[in-house]
Amino acid sequence: MLLPLKFLNGNKMRRLSGFIIFLVSVFLVIGLLSLLLPSKVSLAKSVEINATPGRVRDQILNFDQWKNWYPAFKDENITVIKNPPFDGMINSVTLDDKKGRNLTLIIIDSVQNKIDIRVKSSSSTKVDYQFVLIPKANNQILLTWNINTDLGWYPWKRIQGIFLDKFSGEQYEAALSNLKKAAEN
Repeated sequence: MLLPLKFLNGNKMRRLSGFIIFLVSVFLVIGLLSLLLPSKVSLAKSVEINATPGRVRDQILNFDQWKNWYPAFKDENITVIKNPPFDGMINSVTLDDKKGRNLTLIIIDSVQNKIDIRVKSSSSTKVDYQFVLIPKANNQILLTWNINTDLGWYPWKRIQGIFLDKFSGEQYEAALSNLKKAAEN
């Protein structure tokens, strides 16, 4: 039961105001410290693949092939919708789940050894994928998947960026492992 402030004696009032000042100070310090954290975070995962560059590129450029390696394309609760072409894109799909959330993948650039993909979602976090293919000896490819994330100015998102590899690193590694298997078969 909350008592009107006039029923609180001086001791309780000082404790209450001290606690409020403490909470405000903690949030202020966290907010100020988060401004020192970067708003853009990059994560890179690599795998060596025993396949031709063309075969690896096909796994990435052709969204029909993503079901072989990208987890969301295998999920039965997600519908994959091919988008009509528009200026500035090579290929695009939208992934819709049964809860009404969606994610759009847009291949915006593809040069010989680099493929850039923009990821659009309802989240305020902006994500871009970049796949870099480096040919090696004996018909091997070193494929590096760069995940570039713009966290914006929200303090909690910047703090979350510190743990990006912990939260999603294993998922990207599993996807690369699946891509390796698909390209090598």
